[in-house]
Amino acid sequence: MKVLVTRPIEDGAKTVERLKNKGVDAVLAPVTAITSTGQTPPSTPFDAVLISSANAIRHLSEEARTRLLNVPLFCVGEKTASVARAAGFTSVTTGTGDGRALVKLVASTIKPSAALLYLTGTPRKPFIEEGLSASGFHPIVTEVYRTMSVDPWPGVTSESVQTCDKALHFSRASVEALLIAAEKAGFSTALRRLTHLCLSEDVAVPLRENDYSQILVAAKPSEEDVLNLLHIKET
Repeated sequence: MKVLVTRPIEDGAKTVERLKNKGVDAVLAPVTAITSTGQTPPSTPFDAVLISSANAIRHLSEEARTRLLNVPLFCVGEKTASVARAAGFTSVTTGTGDGRALVKLVASTIKPSAALLYLTGTPRKPFIEEGLSASGFHPIVTEVYRTMSVDPWPGVTSESVQTCDKALHFSRASVEALLIAAEKAGFSTALRRLTHLCLSEDVAVPLRENDYSQILVAAKPSEEDVLNLLHIKET
């Protein structure tokens, strides 16, 4: 078994390491990169902070991070929460890994009148803001990171990619970028032969829209559940 990992370098390298610990050969071939926008949240007090990706913590300025360390923080899942705790946040509430569930968690915990900060990236789907608005919240939104497509893979990487038989997908944006990169690299036909293991149904949408048939979706939106689709154990 050889597995294709297209996550950005930082998360992708960690996933590849986990796969190697399971005795699985993996190819890291990022199709997106995460960069800072340079935006900083307002210096006004907040009652709570919401984040749906660990990238919001990684690309938060040091000054803003120091200001927010003791503000209650709501994270989409345990992986994001672990990054927040490592960064020094003292009050971290963890969701189940799903953005819509995170909105419900916030709505059941704090009042809509609370001063809520949403640290996020661009581009993104609007369902978290829409869900918060429907629940009566008026969050301050600060885009601290940006997801960008990277250039098509160099020749050696492209050759390695074409030897894979499974692919792991953790975001809809990366799947969309992969389809474009594969077309530029002349890999589209080979990509259809792979079994595609997706974090959620939303992540799988671009594959379904392009008539890919070999798609599996994790039981829960977590890296652990995506890896469980490989049916392997730690060595």
